[in-house]
Amino acid sequence: LSLDYYNLIISLKASRVPVMLAAYRLMVKRMDELGMTYPLHLGVTEAGDGEYGRIKSTAGIGTLLADGIGDTIRVSLTEAPEKEIPVCYSILQALGLRKTMVEYVACPSCGRTLFNLENVLHQVREATKHLTGLDIAVMGCIVNGPGEMADADYGYVGKQPGYISLYRGREEIKKVPEYQGVEELINLIKTDGRWVEP
Repeated sequence: LSLDYYNLIISLKASRVPVMLAAYRLMVKRMDELGMTYPLHLGVTEAGDGEYGRIKSTAGIGTLLADGIGDTIRVSLTEAPEKEIPVCYSILQALGLRKTMVEYVACPSCGRTLFNLENVLHQVREATKHLTGLDIAVMGCIVNGPGEMADADYGYVGKQPGYISLYRGREEIKKVPEYQGVEELINLIKTDGRWVEP
């Protein structure tokens, strides 16, 4: 402050999530006490690689962003730098801070599931992953499906053995044979003018 230089961003280094969280929270508290408003750059330094590196980064960055702390982010993986970017976008998407892809809602499998949920979710994701700004729910049964997917733009719900129901928001649009489900979901999105070719 005595140098009258304010054009900076602050980044605190920690490779352990609890240390990172505590450090940034202390920094925010101290900055508030001093009336400082510097932007904060978030990241878990040396998070590692693979799934665990992504989990560490998400736990640290996501927790602080959810608390309203942080202005820029970097996921620091022991991998090629271009592999860090999708993780950043996913963290922002999960917190509702930036929507760059389809948000998928899917229930876990249970005894009421009327189709192979994992396979169908994969098929729906493969067919629609290039779209942006949509929420698509894939629900295994009619018991909980419509209520749990109430905020989705489109729903794919098990209706009865061999059939699924397609929803636009909370409204059931049609019942179709399961083998036509993904194709008919795409047709519904096209009808609404929300489809773009991959």
